[in-house]
Amino acid sequence: MKPVAARHLRAAGPRAPRRRPRAFQRIVDEIRGDLFRGRIASGDRLPNEAALGEQFGVSRLAVREALRVLELQGLVRVEHGFQGGAFATTGGSAPVSDALETMLRLEHLDRAEIYTARRYLEPGVAALAARALDAETSAALEANLAETDRRLQLKKPAFATNLEFHALLARACENRILTLMTDAVLELLSSVERRRPADEAVNREAARAHAAILGAVRGGDAAASRAAMEKHLEWLERHFAAGSATGK
Repeated sequence: MKPVAARHLRAAGPRAPRRRPRAFQRIVDEIRGDLFRGRIASGDRLPNEAALGEQFGVSRLAVREALRVLELQGLVRVEHGFQGGAFATTGGSAPVSDALETMLRLEHLDRAEIYTARRYLEPGVAALAARALDAETSAALEANLAETDRRLQLKKPAFATNLEFHALLARACENRILTLMTDAVLELLSSVERRRPADEAVNREAARAHAAILGAVRGGDAAASRAAMEKHLEWLERHFAAGSATGK
């Protein structure tokens, strides 16, 4: 991680807006711009609060507010302690996941909507993965199936392991947008699972379906991979819909 000198972050140039932007917003806009233009790379340490405050002519309170906003946007990671500070990051699915989880907690989303979204998203991911699967990811998926089977034999929860299978497959599709979207939906499902755990039938169906999906993906058959994923997610959608109807 290399530090970013304060002089590399240009102060926002003069503008003529109708309303003067709030002090912290100028810092947010400048750091976002430098990240998007590649002037700051992921892992770079930003100038400390005092240096940023002096550069932009604002209080340390405004600097802290700017860093908080950037952290919520997934563009900055703030670490505390002796070697702490603010570091640029590539973002990832956290902001999307947080927004979805907020909707879920406000009861604007339910499990049925999540599985409908998955049914339209993940079959395409599986089809792309069939064309791009490498040996390392193939081995990781195989190990995931083995761990799922082990947990089922011991009658331990396997839902998190099942979600990991989908996350691994999303990384194999070599499309960062689809990977991020899949990760966000899977993180949302993790939140649902903590409140309403899935039953054993879900875990056993997932183990069976994942083996079929991996077989198709390993064979490089995009159509078969898509069909296997569709069948799996349709089963889950029906299962949870039936559970909701009976109040389970």
